[in-house]
Amino acid sequence: MGEPFPEIKSTHSLVAKHVTEELWDKLNEHRTETSGFSLKQAIACAVDFDNQHCGIYAGDWDSYKDFSEVFDPIIQEYHGIDDDSKHTSDMDVGNLEGNIDEEVPVKSVR
Repeated sequence: MGEPFPEIKSTHSLVAKHVTEELWDKLNEHRTETSGFSLKQAIACAVDFDNQHCGIYAGDWDSYKDFSEVFDPIIQEYHGIDDDSKHTSDMDVGNLEGNIDEEVPVKSVR
């Protein structure tokens, strides 16, 4: 059965909302293949601190896949997206819109 369901100090966090006892029981013994990362490690900040909004961190790429039942709803709620949302990339500079002055340096890109 693994470790007992943790007391999440950050009760207002997305972890507190989306990590149910049922999901915990299902996933808490699993470790990612890449680094052995666990759900316990992923939600440690929400368990340890009471000021977390999200309260979850991915330890490696596999975390998103292996713990998708936890990560997906948290990411969707945080970013305001749903299952139908798609990200499209267009790396063609010719398709950029706006008043871009190539003579002026870019101050910041985020």
